[in-house]
Amino acid sequence: MAHPCSDFATFKVEKRGCMVHRGRMSFPAVGKQQDHLGAFVHAEAGPRFLQSTWVPEANDMRQAPLPRQHDQPRNQGNDAEAAGLSRSLSHRGVDIWTFYNSHFKDYEAYQNNKYHQVLHTSGILNFGINENKLCIDLVAARLCQRDMQYVEDLQLQYPSLRGHPFLREAVAQFLTYYCSAPHHLSSRNVVVLNSCSAIFSVLAMVLCDPGDCFLVPTPFISAFIIASKICTNVELIPVYLDSEITDEDTLPFQLTVGKLEQALLEATTRCKKVKGLLLPNPQNATGHVYSQESLKEFLEFAKRNDLHVVVDEVYMLSVFDDSVQFQSVLSLDSLPDPQKTYVIWSTSKDFGLRFGVLYTHNKDVALAVSPFSYLHSISGITQYRLHRLLQDRDWIDKVYLPTIRSRLATAHAYVIQKLQELEEQLNFNTIFHSRSCGLYLWINLKNLLEPCTFEEELVLYRRFLDHKLILSRGQSYLLKEPGWFRLCFAENEQELMDGMQRFGEAIAEQKQYVMEKA
Repeated sequence: MAHPCSDFATFKVEKRGCMVHRGRMSFPAVGKQQDHLGAFVHAEAGPRFLQSTWVPEANDMRQAPLPRQHDQPRNQGNDAEAAGLSRSLSHRGVDIWTFYNSHFKDYEAYQNNKYHQVLHTSGILNFGINENKLCIDLVAARLCQRDMQYVEDLQLQYPSLRGHPFLREAVAQFLTYYCSAPHHLSSRNVVVLNSCSAIFSVLAMVLCDPGDCFLVPTPFISAFIIASKICTNVELIPVYLDSEITDEDTLPFQLTVGKLEQALLEATTRCKKVKGLLLPNPQNATGHVYSQESLKEFLEFAKRNDLHVVVDEVYMLSVFDDSVQFQSVLSLDSLPDPQKTYVIWSTSKDFGLRFGVLYTHNKDVALAVSPFSYLHSISGITQYRLHRLLQDRDWIDKVYLPTIRSRLATAHAYVIQKLQELEEQLNFNTIFHSRSCGLYLWINLKNLLEPCTFEEELVLYRRFLDHKLILSRGQSYLLKEPGWFRLCFAENEQELMDGMQRFGEAIAEQKQYVMEKA
């Protein structure tokens, strides 16, 4: 039987030893490696949502219904339900429940009905979550090597609140090298927790009082809202960026000091107390990488206004085009205000292991963050294996990075080709940002919205759900412009092919829907 993607036009992309041809992808293999995750990844690195070794329970083979209709808003709960909640939960608990109910219903449906390329091909595919599944075989094979199996008493005891010294030293050496730091970074400035989200939440806790605010350029992910507003009652104020190119903006969604100043002025006019700036670099979801000059300008702005700056560099190694150069804040010769500059990084995206790092010159902040390891700690065995992984520069440089970047480039090229083919087949125009960085594409489908509103964006989002495909939509990133979607492409070959097939079917239905409305 022909593959559902085989009717697409023949194409071929060759880049860094990868090949894409006739709707299929060939990822380069690296020796004889296991096609599954080791026990360490399952037990220690946090949940992996689409495991290659997943075997469904008997009742998981049922198709979980997706609770929505195109012409009906999602049920947010009636008065009786709200009254019941108020008897069980605090006001804060009700707020958290409401946020969960509005943001995670489809994710729960996905968890109960996951796609599996052999056992359950009718399940839900999630292209809305940024998981790097292209690295699983590489990392699993490395974690199964003999040096990872060493266990001593120290690993089974409570570690230092900042993390084991051997891990913090490995992190400092790793960041010194891969961030091109002009001087050796000190392990005394490193704190490790179980994720970047935990680190930002804790930073918001120790840098702000309840009701204080952080500026954040749009688009930005809802995980920041969970980490700040829900957990610490710190508000995130959007710095709205536009997709249109103008005399001032030479790039879509371009951040400038002028926009930061305008957002700060508007916030203070509304009696908001702004304490800091959150700056993802590379940006999620546009993939934009800031230059050293831009970073310096943003840091100078923060210093003038006595603001903290938290720079999220979680995708720093996920740049898969040699023409794009990532510039870390840690590569700057000097920082305008080192005591108020914080870098967070994680292995979650670059290596697929849940683990977060804070690097700060501020000793008081490091001390204030450290006690939260009681809530967000990492087991000693995991810390040992992470330190061995980060120390293995030979494997990282010669095996891991060349292979994962090649695979990302292949998957990226495949998705772009499919988008271009759909444009030609269905006679519609789309816009997508391709920055050769990160695990995602930022796509504008506003030409498929009639009218172009967030309500119609939700209709299109639900149409994707009807085809058992989850994408992230722009309104959840606090955009002002309807029609934007984030599509994560770091999927294995079969999932990516089946997902793009479903994407095309949903787009065809949406095109017909728009034509009928007209």
